[in-house]
Amino acid sequence: MTIRRNRVFTDLLRGTYGTIWGNWGLNPSIKPGAVGIIDGDSGDFKLVADALPGIEVSKSLQSRKWDFKSSGVTCRSVSAKGQGLILDPSTGVEVKPEAALEWTFDKENALTSEFAISGEHSICNLGVLDDQYEWLLAQARKVNMATSAGISEGFGVVTSVIYANSGLNAVSKKSKASFTVAGSASGLNRLLGEEGISGNGKASYLFTSNSSEVETHTLPAKSGEVATEPLPVAYYFASFAGSRVLIPSWIGKIGVLNLHVDSKASSLTTYVTKVTLAYQTPSGPVEHSSTVIGGSSASFGDIPLTATEMVLTAEFVNIGANTRKSLKWNTPATEWLGGTRTVNLTGTWPGAPEMTEVKN
Repeated sequence: MTIRRNRVFTDLLRGTYGTIWGNWGLNPSIKPGAVGIIDGDSGDFKLVADALPGIEVSKSLQSRKWDFKSSGVTCRSVSAKGQGLILDPSTGVEVKPEAALEWTFDKENALTSEFAISGEHSICNLGVLDDQYEWLLAQARKVNMATSAGISEGFGVVTSVIYANSGLNAVSKKSKASFTVAGSASGLNRLLGEEGISGNGKASYLFTSNSSEVETHTLPAKSGEVATEPLPVAYYFASFAGSRVLIPSWIGKIGVLNLHVDSKASSLTTYVTKVTLAYQTPSGPVEHSSTVIGGSSASFGDIPLTATEMVLTAEFVNIGANTRKSLKWNTPATEWLGGTRTVNLTGTWPGAPEMTEVKN
């Protein structure tokens, strides 16, 4: 079975950054404004055009450490004795390493990602994607990523990129794998961002043992080298769906929208609630209704991505006048991360009932 490293890496990152995509192989073509295709299954990016016309990019400098590990991955300081020589990139002279770090992986395919982050570069105004829609549509057609309805999901634009000055991605090829990196103490600290990215000296390292047990992507690429420019570690991506509907934080194929109305969030929910979902589509208005008994739920599925001006109304049945609550989304395909949304109904009669949107 083929291991899709970038997909696994992306899933690891999304525990912290919900809408990010990982760049496992440090692909340098990923930059703000780059136009291409993301394979949602593998997480890989394929470049179609270097840059979207008319973009402006802002650059935010951030000196910080980037550190993500699968469970069972550890890093510790070990003795550098007997580790050979390392080329000091500042002087070009071979010297004995004074420090060493050892990574161990309990399981096969466990990951670690450690970098000294230099900053984030972003497109200033996402409105340019709509302005350049016809140009993007022409590019999409060249690579069979468009239909009669418009651009297909997965084709789009890199909107923001996190860059690193130095560091490494590593994955174990077998269980109980390990590898060691040695160098000067200051060089290793700067390599992994332990002391930020400022100060004298250069990030440097030397693989000293068991490097065959792991797959690595390092910056700088080789022992004794100094990175000449930052490389992208991760990025954000915008795509389109349902004709010209922009999904500014695309995290995978949506297809249709789904709304779940749940009165099970609290065991004390006792109201019977009449819920109505209404929205506009290019072919006209649509309305759906359902009754939710306390402790049950209802789902509205197969909502088209082109749905707009959506209103969910809940009418809590009461003795006397019923209580009405409502929520509105102008463009749910843009607002609902991943194309799904949950709304909780709570309240114990005769107390005041509530309708609460649960955001991803």
